[in-house]
Amino acid sequence: MANFGVLVGIIFLAVEVRQSNRIAIATTEISVRDQFKTNNELVLANDAVAELLVKAADADAEFSAVETEKLYAYLYAHINTWMSIEIAYENGMLPRATFEVALDDVRGVLQDYPALQPLVRETMGSFPSVTDSHVYAAMREVLEDID
Repeated sequence: MANFGVLVGIIFLAVEVRQSNRIAIATTEISVRDQFKTNNELVLANDAVAELLVKAADADAEFSAVETEKLYAYLYAHINTWMSIEIAYENGMLPRATFEVALDDVRGVLQDYPALQPLVRETMGSFPSVTDSHVYAAMREVLEDID
């Protein structure tokens, strides 16, 4: 009878762990979506940012020092989002499909805003500790396709 109690306890514990993992994964997924939403809301709520991105869609556009700094901040916000998604994925907290969405976003942002590409090249040299990441591989892929 004691063995039966131990078995029931182990089964109960396994169910609890599985449920906790599912909750953690769902919470991470919601957090990722919130990060994307925050990046989008920045553009929706701020005409100056939207105008800057319209300008960044032109590969030949010239930017003031202030505009360049804002583009760096925009780029860093995205890189931080993408890298956090990669870290969550690598630790089993996100499904592959969500990670693929992030990689698609990397490609989309760099293709939609070609004026960011020189900043990306410079940024990639500034953070050598993450250059072996999938996010940076996707960024290199876009830049190589352009060259």
